[in-house]
Amino acid sequence: MSIKKILIFGAGVIGSVYAGKLALAGHSVSVLARNKRLTELQLNGLLLSENGKDVIKAAVAVISELKTGDIYDYIFITLRKDQLKDALSLLAQNQSKNFVFMVNTAEGYSDWIGKIGLERVIPAFPGAGGKVENGIVYYSLTPGFVQPTTLGEINGNISQRIIELAKILKNAGFPTSISNKMDSWQKSHVAMVCPLAYGIYFDGGNNYTLAKNKIAIIQMNKALKETFSFIKDSGIGVEPPKLNLFRIAPLWLLNFVMPFVFNTKWAETVISNHALAARSEMEMLFNDFNLLAKDKGFNLTELKKLNPR
Repeated sequence: MSIKKILIFGAGVIGSVYAGKLALAGHSVSVLARNKRLTELQLNGLLLSENGKDVIKAAVAVISELKTGDIYDYIFITLRKDQLKDALSLLAQNQSKNFVFMVNTAEGYSDWIGKIGLERVIPAFPGAGGKVENGIVYYSLTPGFVQPTTLGEINGNISQRIIELAKILKNAGFPTSISNKMDSWQKSHVAMVCPLAYGIYFDGGNNYTLAKNKIAIIQMNKALKETFSFIKDSGIGVEPPKLNLFRIAPLWLLNFVMPFVFNTKWAETVISNHALAARSEMEMLFNDFNLLAKDKGFNLTELKKLNPR
């Protein structure tokens, strides 16, 4: 496969992981960073540690601005949703053809399309989590059977660029899946992450304290069953279908299993770290998801109990 010129727009955990692994796979990768993270990358380079292994350095170019004439084969947008609004106008001025949005959303893609153009937008979602500590990105990839890196065209077609991009990501070491229902996939993802994150907020601690809090676990699981029932009954559709387990599993079974899930390093890396570091994004997603439900005639009472304010 030919070497691709790739820009990672955003240098947090997700952007750093994808930049590093794509660079290590031989692609020409630039990272756009700001503030403290820009300084870290300029001084020390992109440093990664996967699953606690030795720290490695990936060769990437570091930039602080995106110019209109800087053309890339793919631009990955790896920002939190609450960071995206200001970036869209800047991205729209660039003439590259493929913008890969690795961004949480329950609102669909109209804002992205309005700024970037339908033919340039590729919805996607990462399969990784971790934290940045002393300039080093400590991360884990999400197992493919749980949540691979997922991407697809808005119209559901399996286009040549989607096939190519999936190969690029797989060759870089990311478990990868193509979805022909990305809007349903992303709404289903928000249906999952809102109860999980707000379960942690309801508990007031982290994944480990939540695992010991029976009241919080029960309420979180009631909310999970409710959000996925809404996704199914509203006609949005649960994607991937395996997530229907949250809807059809008996409450007692979820109450038994979820404490074990949360009492793990994996839950800390993939769920808790992001929930605690990105509360403003989660609040936006929580509000957007409840508005989506209201627009379709549903009231998510169990989810709202996790956020009684």
